[in-house]
Amino acid sequence: MKKVWIKKKEICFAVMLSILMIIFVVYSNVKNAEEYYPAENFLAEEMRSKSYGSSSSTEGQQYSKVISETIKGKLNRGAFEGVISELEILTEEMEGYVKSLYMTYEDRVWSGTMISKVPPTNVTSFTFSARAIIEANGTVTYINISVENVNASQQNQEDTYSTINLYLTEIKPENGKNEFLSSIMSALPVLTTSLVWIAEGLIIGVPLCFAFLGIVILVDRGIVPLWKNMLKKPK
Repeated sequence: MKKVWIKKKEICFAVMLSILMIIFVVYSNVKNAEEYYPAENFLAEEMRSKSYGSSSSTEGQQYSKVISETIKGKLNRGAFEGVISELEILTEEMEGYVKSLYMTYEDRVWSGTMISKVPPTNVTSFTFSARAIIEANGTVTYINISVENVNASQQNQEDTYSTINLYLTEIKPENGKNEFLSSIMSALPVLTTSLVWIAEGLIIGVPLCFAFLGIVILVDRGIVPLWKNMLKKPK
């Protein structure tokens, strides 16, 4: 049986086709996801939050709906200062202000309470962004949203802003083996995700490369020579 030697350029071309195919599939899935979950859903939520700040008339009295929120989170050790800074910047970007900030350092960890005032029109965006900041440095453990009808005639300027109460605390370090195990457990989700991606790459990528390699060999050594022979002029 005659051995078939595979050229380097054929392998490179097959790998390149496989990568292009994977990129195309990922792009198509993202495109379909955007069409399935249109931006109008988020805009509808934003408009709904805007309506919370609008006034309504009932039997001659003007009422305004005001939102208040409570967000609790546990942060990784050493992340408290950075998260507070990001939340302060976020509050300013949402045209609000930080009403108060209380911080405590005890048992080698920081904890604190931050009260932000944000216009009702920006509450939805602030909530999603604040959650993303906390999740990037720990875990959000609790979110509560309440809506209250307030008499507009008795409402001062501060009441027109929505109140967001943020309760954050760093995870207390543990000694000895428990601290080592906790550090391993904190890195476990990243390790698991990486292993899943590697497994998916091997399961999908390797067979795809072999399939495209077969196509490249068929075209390079079968179809192209046959096509050249057909184009040759008879002597």
